[in-house]
Amino acid sequence: MSNYIVSLNSIPDDLTPDEILKSDEFLNFLKQYFRESRRFEQPNSSFFHDYEAKSIRSFIKRILRKDEDTLNKIKNLPQHKQDELLNLVDSLYDYWRSLNRYVFFNNFEDNKISHQEFIHKFNLFAESIITFYRTIYETILGREQTIYRILPSGGNAGILLNKKRLQVPDSLNFLTSVPTLESLVTQPPFIIKTKENKRKGVFFEANKPITSTQLDYQNCYALYINIYDTRGLVIIHKDYLGFLVALGNLFQVEPYDLNTENKGFEFILLFGTEDSGDKCYYYKDKNTYVGVCPKEAKIDYFGYAKKMILTLFNLVMIDRQLLPIHGAGVRIRRGDKTKNLFFLGDSGAGKSETLEAIRLLYKKKYQVETIFDDMGTFHLLKDGVYATGTEIGAFVRLDDLDQGYSLRSADRAVYLNIDEDNSRVVIPIEDFEMTYTLHKVDAFLLADNYTDTVKGIELYRDVESAIHDFERGERVALNTTNEKGLVSTYFANPFGPLQRKDEVHSYIDKYFHKLFADNIPIGKLYTRLSLDRKNGPYQGAEALIDLFEKL
Repeated sequence: MSNYIVSLNSIPDDLTPDEILKSDEFLNFLKQYFRESRRFEQPNSSFFHDYEAKSIRSFIKRILRKDEDTLNKIKNLPQHKQDELLNLVDSLYDYWRSLNRYVFFNNFEDNKISHQEFIHKFNLFAESIITFYRTIYETILGREQTIYRILPSGGNAGILLNKKRLQVPDSLNFLTSVPTLESLVTQPPFIIKTKENKRKGVFFEANKPITSTQLDYQNCYALYINIYDTRGLVIIHKDYLGFLVALGNLFQVEPYDLNTENKGFEFILLFGTEDSGDKCYYYKDKNTYVGVCPKEAKIDYFGYAKKMILTLFNLVMIDRQLLPIHGAGVRIRRGDKTKNLFFLGDSGAGKSETLEAIRLLYKKKYQVETIFDDMGTFHLLKDGVYATGTEIGAFVRLDDLDQGYSLRSADRAVYLNIDEDNSRVVIPIEDFEMTYTLHKVDAFLLADNYTDTVKGIELYRDVESAIHDFERGERVALNTTNEKGLVSTYFANPFGPLQRKDEVHSYIDKYFHKLFADNIPIGKLYTRLSLDRKNGPYQGAEALIDLFEKL
């Protein structure tokens, strides 16, 4: 799916069909259409010198101006020839709508606009495109249509950009003027098609700092995000603009203003670099972690952006002697009773599926709120172990969720590769306050997706056995990455703990001994996801509710 970028700065609010026709953007669109689409033969030689952009534009010009000779010729055509002309117009419109259309407004000139004014411009542009299409179609048809459908016809996403000097390490000074997202508006359904639909491998440190020749920074855009109390900067090449939109559903995005400008960043992600190999990696520049994802077809997948951001964040947490948790956390309520349950498990272990099973089974009796869906952090305090979250959204497989889930959420979701295995949706699920708040850990469970048992949950009796199993992090891979069979990942977390095993092991020892000393249940949650993907998680869900009642 190709990207198409439109700048609203040079487009009037009252954009007319004639102005669209005369614009360079429309001619460029026609040329792109003919380069990529050869599905239709030339409709009628009396209207076109040849089947190419300028001839089609000339024909549309005569239609819009209601040229009498042209309209009479169309009227006298056989019906099948008229249908060919209508099919051409529909083909152009459908091709336009098949593109990922990004509408920009540069808000760093004298004529600055508010966010509401930007949304107004975004909507007016969509109305102009619809009017343009309908005017052409109905003029050829010779009458008004009977059935109308309001289709998303303007931009899939609107991006309001600001330009302030970014506070980056000296070695990355060439990035200081990259435009930064100030506001984002999406037109659902927002669908991204990428060259890959799985993430492969993990990220390791490499002493390969990026230079100005390795990033086409004049065609990049920046996104400022907050995770817990850290500040992160994501710089994305325009070829991956869909990832920028998806990140807006996944993390807390903030405008880069004067209050944050002078503080710098704990981590920076550069996505779409040139000549930097074929693997993602990271390096440290003074006090800032820098992640690098090269412009490679095999890295064209949103999971790389998400997991690199979380790796960088987790490295910051490890530096603070905090413990990153790859898993999920929920707050369960019934009446006046509230407990926080946390799970550890790598991709495919059954965390999200078990939580969804709880909601389906017990939604009338229990309130279930997500604290985090993929990554969190444990904090060791005097009165116990507490957890915070990272994301405000979830990046989940459509295959393993309730069939109505994606439809109920279509108005705010970002879909990825919906026609393939491991299709995903990125959807906001909570507010930032939930991720930032310290939540007392009332139970900690290792997600086991491969053991065939009816136990549901099994608690550990000694701390060393628990540490051993949690550090092994075993699961059966379920086609979400390139792994196969029974695999083991250190502490089920290849995004920070794997890279810093020695430090993390010492933290695990302290945290687990504190949990045991406080009589906090530590156990295994048997999701059975690799054995029965449809019904397996329900057994674990029932056991979790039983554990909740016993706490």
